[in-house]
Amino acid sequence: MSKASFQTRTIRRVLSTSGLCAVFMAAATSGAASAQSADETAAEDADQGNVIIVTARSRAEDIQDVPLAITAFTEEDIERRGLQELDDVARFTPGFSFEDFSGGFAQPVIRGQATSRVTALESNVSTFFDGVYIPRSWAVDVGTASLQRVEIVKGPQSARYGRNAFSGAINYVPRKASIEDGISGEIEGTVGIDERYDASFFLNFSVNEWFALAGSYSRSSYDGSWENSHPFADLDIDGPSTEGNIGGWDNESISVSALVELTPSISIEASYNYFDVQNEARASRYIADSVGGILDPNDVSATDNGLRAITNCGATRFFAFSPLICGEFPEPAETAIVDPRSFATDAQTGIFRAAINAEVTDNLDFSYVFANINGDVNIGTSGEPDPINCGTLVGPAGGFAPLCNFQQTPVGDIDYDTHEARLTFDNGTIRAAVGGFLSDGLDRNRFSSLNIAPITDAANFAPLIGTPVPNFSFDPGPFNILLANEETETEVISVFGELYWTSSDGRLTVGAEGRYSETEITATDNRRGVTLNETFKEFTPRFTVDYELNPDVLLFGTVARGAKAGGFNVTAGRVEDTVFDPEENWTYELGVKSSLMNGDLTLNASIFYTDWSDIQINAADEDPNDPNNPNVPSITLNLGNAEVYGIELAARYQATDNLSLDATFSHSEGTYGDGVFDSRFSRGAPGLTAPCDNVVCSTDGDISGNEIERAAPTQASVGVQWEGEFGDNNGYYIRTDASWQSDFFADSANLAIIPSRFLLNGSAGVNFDDISVRLWVRNVLDKRYVSNAFAVLLPFGNTYGTFFGERRSAGVTASVEF
Repeated sequence: MSKASFQTRTIRRVLSTSGLCAVFMAAATSGAASAQSADETAAEDADQGNVIIVTARSRAEDIQDVPLAITAFTEEDIERRGLQELDDVARFTPGFSFEDFSGGFAQPVIRGQATSRVTALESNVSTFFDGVYIPRSWAVDVGTASLQRVEIVKGPQSARYGRNAFSGAINYVPRKASIEDGISGEIEGTVGIDERYDASFFLNFSVNEWFALAGSYSRSSYDGSWENSHPFADLDIDGPSTEGNIGGWDNESISVSALVELTPSISIEASYNYFDVQNEARASRYIADSVGGILDPNDVSATDNGLRAITNCGATRFFAFSPLICGEFPEPAETAIVDPRSFATDAQTGIFRAAINAEVTDNLDFSYVFANINGDVNIGTSGEPDPINCGTLVGPAGGFAPLCNFQQTPVGDIDYDTHEARLTFDNGTIRAAVGGFLSDGLDRNRFSSLNIAPITDAANFAPLIGTPVPNFSFDPGPFNILLANEETETEVISVFGELYWTSSDGRLTVGAEGRYSETEITATDNRRGVTLNETFKEFTPRFTVDYELNPDVLLFGTVARGAKAGGFNVTAGRVEDTVFDPEENWTYELGVKSSLMNGDLTLNASIFYTDWSDIQINAADEDPNDPNNPNVPSITLNLGNAEVYGIELAARYQATDNLSLDATFSHSEGTYGDGVFDSRFSRGAPGLTAPCDNVVCSTDGDISGNEIERAAPTQASVGVQWEGEFGDNNGYYIRTDASWQSDFFADSANLAIIPSRFLLNGSAGVNFDDISVRLWVRNVLDKRYVSNAFAVLLPFGNTYGTFFGERRSAGVTASVEF
């Protein structure tokens, strides 16, 4: 779908929804009058001292008063730490990491509970924008432009947030219209190395005491920090591509919001946010053991481009080399090679939200929220170990010319409507809430394997966009294959409630939350004309007790259940394997939040244990006619359990009027339970195509007791800031931030290792009244490192995809407030 048609569809939806808003406004005018809501009052106090206001429990609260493990970043944090994307947020959040696999399979990870299936469109962490659920992983990293705050809530949040808040939740809180005095706003611009150019503005119009209108626009372009050694890196390609350097982008975002206070007790708000994301491929290196033994394993030149020599362990295949990697992935070279026809993301997402909030009585509030999220996505990346000559995956065996393989997925669109109504009672002793939630959406996705000729002539090549894909499973070609053409309809109906009791002295609070959900999924495989339907029913409770030891120290404990939706294997050979069940966990947590030394020192800590069951893992399908056939596709099954336990620490210290420090630390131990088997390591014929040898890994795929992959056990960060004033209304600051994470395994057999890394950022700024200028440097030491990796293990050849972190970048940002 074109951008024009996407925008037309969005405009129609907003116009059609405006009638619904008008009905809400008419109904709201009959409500009772009372004082401004407590949530709005708390939000106005958000910038007082070291207080950070969060809305993780659907109301504005001081983060230190919330009995949950929460990390929040304010506008100032985002600016001074140079937070641009979720990967930056993760570096300074204990127990949180973010995996970006250069496309549609971004995976946030909380407390070591990584999504086992890299290709899963939904992760174990729910992401929300202004409380609106983002249903697909390709849309979760929206950047930080025009944000008021980012919140990371750890531990199962299914009772409050619902679907897939399995190990936690991310909530983006945008800047919106607010009733102030007159017109206010900010204009900002950035110029940096590697053709970095940003421009943005935010305007808020409040011309009376009952209406406000705000809008923002942001544009950011960047060539990328990695030099591309591909001989045609500067090729001018019409459409999404990776031109020049690697890892660049050209992104836009637009927002419009309005707030109407019909009476002191009734307000209506509406907003629309639009994101146009054009991300280039990330710097990467793919390592393959071989396909059909097409290269001489004794050819030394083959070891130089990394096609084979790095696969150093496992069974010896018939063409005399090992198919697995043991030990650390090598440090990236000075440059990387990416086919310029690759692109990470071409996506447009629109989020419309309308809400009514009414204070019915002094103790009773009502809220209703309608939201729609819709978007289009097109992603095409190459997994070629030799991106210049290609042929590692397709050809030249059998007389075919070498071809370059591209995986174009996900390609499709989403369109979800949600409704939520909530009634809340709070008299200081009892806080109770009941509500209902309804979500109805359609998701379309195509997955194609495209194989086109290498680029040999700048004037004569086939771009990825426009390459024909068949409407059936196999092209007679036979080089372009339609692997999936699916439609998924999802309807979620939930009822939820909470009940909290606080003692008369206000020190002890005991509470329970619960949500019952029925998720009906209808999946259609358009290639085969097959439709499957199933309803998954889940009850997810949460129990909390917190005790105020003194006015500065809060102790809390929680017990919560998390759940992630099940799904379908349309291609499964056995009927009993066509449906896989939800994942579940129980998490037990104890924590302390303290504000000491007259508020100058904030120290928070949590310890937790998670019992994780029915893990959804990729597994080999079983051919009913030939159980030993290794050439079968992967499906998803519930194969076993795991346990995770750990500790998280966070501190902020205002040492003097000028000097402040902050630090985080987390460590977790996550291991698979007994009887867990990863069939990727057992597929194939022993001595021929099976990867394991019963030395470095078990030939039956047993991973019992192994560490959970793709999750760094230990993370730490330290920030130091010096700030001061000079003259009248002028100030300055200097800040440095360091982060470190330990090495971790890239696969469930615990063979390949992603090395540890240490990164350093720095920034310095000065402000004159309402004008500020900031110099910033990211990755000051220009560290070259592998940020994440995955393994694709197949009987005819294994491939490891390794992805590199951003190199050093620097720039200057200037802004003016009015």
